[in-house]
Amino acid sequence: MAGYQHDEANGAPPNLLGTVFPGRYVYQRMDAAESQADVDMAELNSLDHNTTKGGMVVNSSVPMDPISPATVPNSRSGTSHGAEDVSPITPGQSEVAQSPGGTDSNNSSAPNAPAAAPAVRRPSRKSRFTELLRRSLSSSVSSNDGRTRSLSGFEPAREMTQQDTSYNPTRSQSSAHQLDPIRENEPPGNRDDVDNFSLKYSQAPLDCHSRRDVHVRRRSWLYIMLMIFSLYSTVLSGIWFVVAIIQPRYGKGISSSNGAGVVAPSTASLVTALLAKTTELTFVTVFVAFVGQVLTRRAFIKGSQGVTLAEMTMRNWIIQPGSLFTHWDSIPYTGGTFLGVLTLVATLGGIFYTTASDAMVTPKLIFGDWEHRAISGRVKASYANPYYVLDSCTTPINKTIDEWNAGPSCLAVYYSGQSYRNLLEFMATWQNLVNSSHTASTTDIYARPGGTALLYDNTTLYPAWVDGEYSDPAKQFATAKRVINNVSMSMPHPGIYQAATDPTNGILQPSDLSGVGEYQIRASVASPSVNVLCANLNRTELEPLIYATWPDARTVGTEIPFQRTGVADWMDDVPVASEDEWLNSTVVDDIFLWGEKYGRRPPVFPMYPIDYNMITNTSVISSDSIYILAKSGLVEDYTVCQLRSWLSPKCSTQFNISGIAGAQMRAHCEDTHDENAYSHSQPAMPETGNMDWKNMVDQWRLSMDLNGGSTNSNASNARILTNFILNSTRLEPLLPSMGEALAVLASSTLVIGGQDASFRQYWDASYGAQELPNGVYEEFNATIKMQQYASAHTEDWQAIFYPVLGLVFVVNVVCLLYLLFVYGMVTDYTEPRNMFALAVNSPPSRQLDGSCGGGPEARELVVPWRVGYAESANHYFFEEASDRPLKGKWKNSAAASRTSGLNLLAEQTNEGGRYRSSYQKLSASRMFL
Repeated sequence: MAGYQHDEANGAPPNLLGTVFPGRYVYQRMDAAESQADVDMAELNSLDHNTTKGGMVVNSSVPMDPISPATVPNSRSGTSHGAEDVSPITPGQSEVAQSPGGTDSNNSSAPNAPAAAPAVRRPSRKSRFTELLRRSLSSSVSSNDGRTRSLSGFEPAREMTQQDTSYNPTRSQSSAHQLDPIRENEPPGNRDDVDNFSLKYSQAPLDCHSRRDVHVRRRSWLYIMLMIFSLYSTVLSGIWFVVAIIQPRYGKGISSSNGAGVVAPSTASLVTALLAKTTELTFVTVFVAFVGQVLTRRAFIKGSQGVTLAEMTMRNWIIQPGSLFTHWDSIPYTGGTFLGVLTLVATLGGIFYTTASDAMVTPKLIFGDWEHRAISGRVKASYANPYYVLDSCTTPINKTIDEWNAGPSCLAVYYSGQSYRNLLEFMATWQNLVNSSHTASTTDIYARPGGTALLYDNTTLYPAWVDGEYSDPAKQFATAKRVINNVSMSMPHPGIYQAATDPTNGILQPSDLSGVGEYQIRASVASPSVNVLCANLNRTELEPLIYATWPDARTVGTEIPFQRTGVADWMDDVPVASEDEWLNSTVVDDIFLWGEKYGRRPPVFPMYPIDYNMITNTSVISSDSIYILAKSGLVEDYTVCQLRSWLSPKCSTQFNISGIAGAQMRAHCEDTHDENAYSHSQPAMPETGNMDWKNMVDQWRLSMDLNGGSTNSNASNARILTNFILNSTRLEPLLPSMGEALAVLASSTLVIGGQDASFRQYWDASYGAQELPNGVYEEFNATIKMQQYASAHTEDWQAIFYPVLGLVFVVNVVCLLYLLFVYGMVTDYTEPRNMFALAVNSPPSRQLDGSCGGGPEARELVVPWRVGYAESANHYFFEEASDRPLKGKWKNSAAASRTSGLNLLAEQTNEGGRYRSSYQKLSASRMFL
């Protein structure tokens, strides 16, 4: 039984026990045998009321009369003081701990009990014990001041007469601490908790009277906020999961361009990260509440197995994921349960959710798939239109200042600058090959460097060698019995740049993507091409083409001995072109396609050039070619070269632009699998030479003085080119041929002639004039692959984050359904503050013996607990759901007492006080925070 104990002897100070535990109700567990035996009231009344406990004399209450069921009222009808609640029971004297020989004068005022009447029937064990307990409690609290006076001025730690009773409106102030009478007609189930509590503990905790109900209604602020969090987390996590699957592309919606509804990339990333973080926080909050509700409700259910400390620690996995490693000992007991697995999944989701969002949802620049579409480009002139090229050269010198030479002089500088740049770059590439000792193929032209060109000074153009079957000198020599250098080069169409950057096509430019965007275009357009055909002839074979060797030729001498050249007007002696005039035939007519058979006239040169010089001819009537006569100092023969250009249908133009790597354009030719080749989009036309190009490059050859050999100028460009003349029937592995060098030198004319030119092989007659100041849009087929901001992962391995997003959404749905369909909420006793309040107001348990210092471990983690309720005291408390653990090797073992309560006051010994030094060090340490 419980007593209100305190030391008092002759006014002396209280003893050590009274100092350590002043005026507190002592919970004392009854022995098993005692709890199982029936209580005999007569035997109880006959006991000696003065007993000795722990060296103290305990003055017990006076004997009480046995109670008859007939004398117990069935309903409350008490007065304002509540005395009728326990009538006809007369309280006895309170049980007070005294020193030997000491008495309390106040106790003598208690009335004597009336004579006991025999009981009509013997109540059940639980009812009798409960009634006895209530009579004893009623007796102990009936005297408001007696207890305080009996303690010689020492105020109890919990003054029962000062307990707040405002939370029990049915009781008066004087009856706040009195228990309700037993009603025999009340269903036994309603008193189970009270009777069980009475059987285990000698007195109910009257100090703790619950102020609020454990049930939390749906209109409460807690439930409303959790529903808001759950809805927010469920909706956002669902959107995140769907977005990760769909992988939407935002186009100009997320870009650095200006416009209504456009979001900056940095803003989009920030908002996404913020929403993902709030989703994670609300998800963790809701799931922790979900776990608490599930476990607390299970702890209330009498038919359940209760909850264990291992299950209560699952909420820490979510809040403190590191506890999975620091307190891993609870995982084996809970990790295999459904709730444990769900908690582990939620923990992983909470840990990696923001990472998964960043990898799968945060907008980032990524490439999409190849997309077939039509692209429009503005066209202003036909290919190699000499007049348009002349007018388009940008110069502040207009026709007012220099009417006839403003355009040609500008164009000459442009030609020479671009041509020499291309040639120097080409030679540098070959020099790198020489330095690296890399030997290029001698027969395959495709394996040899092709040079580069520049467009708008920011785009590098890479041409491609074509018609490689005619480029092997050995094969040509086998047919023509002479050294022939025949090469053809195709340049990407430069008009693709203007089309790709035209706003009408809606292609995101790198400037729209913070300067780091990129896209690729495969355009089905014709490619400007040039062919250089060179053949070596001896002096005799060349005579039909040299005016100075003609009969009756008007010649003059030069500064070079024995060298003669035509007079200034020697061109007047060349026969005028007519239907039956094809000039002299040569041994190379079938190579250069001259004569009546081919409908083409050969060129005529005024004289033989000296070594390392070149002479040009661009005056052949109705010709599509220009010619160069060159002489190398390393080769005895002379070399005649023919240059002509056309638009090739065998190629596609590949345009790649990047804000980091720059812009590049390539010609992709003669690929039978290339679905973007012009021939796959438009009917291919014969590759005929373009006469406009011949007229246009007349200014090109003047800009670089390729005709310097007519005056024996010994120009540097001529010396370089003549050193490349072939002297054998193979391509030099570490040296380019003259045909290759001339093609690279002339590549600038392909770029200039192709700007703003038609994308087709022909000029559409519906356009009318060959030059359109305002231009017209011309469509062409293309395949485009753009980089834009999209919610997608950039690496294949990042797909492992799909389960994270999906599982978080599923767990959110589970929590939301639980909150919707489980009526209301209950106080979460897994929450630390609620658990602490309930634990300190609960009786001690042997199940946790020895865990007060280092915390529970092993067996203590799987001991089941439930929440009990003492109806009379309106008090909730923890109690064991079973005296044995539910799992583990301790499943069949009951708790054993490890120590006696008397050892709490023992001196430091090897057994009882071995940790006292640690406590003293901690209690004496200084506080830093």
